[in-house]
Amino acid sequence: MSKHSSSTRRMFLKCGALLAGPIAAVSLPALALTKERPEGGLQARVARLEDEAAIREVHQAWLRQINAGGGTALIGASVTRVSADHAGVADRIDIAEDGRRATGRFDCEVEVQRRLPDDFTLGQMAHAQGSGTLRTTERRVLTVEYLKVAGAWTMGRICAEAG
Repeated sequence: MSKHSSSTRRMFLKCGALLAGPIAAVSLPALALTKERPEGGLQARVARLEDEAAIREVHQAWLRQINAGGGTALIGASVTRVSADHAGVADRIDIAEDGRRATGRFDCEVEVQRRLPDDFTLGQMAHAQGSGTLRTTERRVLTVEYLKVAGAWTMGRICAEAG
C-alpha cells in the first residue's frame, strides 16, 4: 500500500510540474516585457495616479464643506447637499500633459434651496410662517477645473450641467 501511495505522490508531482511549465513559459516573456519599459513610463503612471488621488481628496474635502453647511451658489440656487449619483457614470479625471491642470467630471445629486418669490399668495404665506424656501434634488454633472499650485492641487472653476 505504501508503494501505491508513493507512486501517486510522484505522479502528482510530475503532473504539477507539467502543468506549471506552460504557465512559467507565458509568465517569463511578460515579465521581460515589463522590465523593458523605460522607468520614466512607470514613474509617469505613478505620478498620474498620485495626482488623481490628490484631486479626489480635494474634491471630497469640498463636498464635506458643502454638506456641513458651507453651501455655495451654484446653478442659480443655494446648494445645501451634494452626493454621488451611483446610477451615473463613474468619475472622470483628465490631467493635462503639463501636469499642472486637470478637469474632473462627477455625476452627482445636488440638493438646492430656492427662495420662493413674494409676488404670489403661496410664497407670501410661506415667508410669513418663516419658511419661504423650496428644496429640490436634481441630478447634475459637476465639471471642476483643478490647478496645481506649489505642488498642491486646488479647485478652480466649478460648473454644473443638467445630468
